[in-house]
Amino acid sequence: MREIWTEQIKKRFRNIGILAALCVVIGIAAPIGQNKEKMAGESLIADAEMEEECGEELPDEYLMADAAAEDTEAADADTDKQCGGYCYKILADDTVEITAYQGSETTLFIPTYIEDKPVRVIGVQAFKNNKTVERIYLPQGVVEIGEEAFAGCEALQDIYITEDVERIGKRALADCPLLEEIVFPKALSMIENMMCQGDTELKQITIQPEVSEIAEDAFTECESLRLIYGESEFAQNYAETNDFVYVDMERVREEGNLVW
Repeated sequence: MREIWTEQIKKRFRNIGILAALCVVIGIAAPIGQNKEKMAGESLIADAEMEEECGEELPDEYLMADAAAEDTEAADADTDKQCGGYCYKILADDTVEITAYQGSETTLFIPTYIEDKPVRVIGVQAFKNNKTVERIYLPQGVVEIGEEAFAGCEALQDIYITEDVERIGKRALADCPLLEEIVFPKALSMIENMMCQGDTELKQITIQPEVSEIAEDAFTECESLRLIYGESEFAQNYAETNDFVYVDMERVREEGNLVW
């Protein structure tokens, strides 16, 4: 009898031990779950605080990412794009430079705007050695024509340069054998080296009063050049020094287009 009673007591203690163990496990598990929820909540708060602070001071990794993005944007801005046969790029001042022409038109009206941005520059060698273009009209607003921009355009007969152009690079109009006349723009102050070298049919040029310097070899191999139109003492002296006939534009306006 005593043995049976002893065995029952042991069994009860075992059950009590199991219950106690379960209570301990539950007691531990509840704080763990609470801690996880607490940690998740703190993480969200930290993210929100980071977002608020980013407006003032960003961590280094964020700054590095922003710098890389800016470099990518700058590289994209410097990459040539295409529109209607023209290759171009957006410059740092949000204007456009024409870098090349891949079309086959004979008459070109170069656009005033591309992507709603003004065309300001005709780039270096942009139209060099073009075989088809016969007439080129530059848009208002262009201020610079790069070196050799139109060199070697063997079919070019006429080019209309707007008065805003301040600089025309070396050999910009060289080796254009059918070009007969050039009117240099009012904003131009210097006619560069070999500007029209090899333009064998070039017969007359107009030098504006603002031009105060002409390179010695600007018109080498221009065998047909005879007439200098101008209205300044500099233009007249240049014509006389180089044995060209000088045509005074003031007299032309008053008396008609005569050669004296």
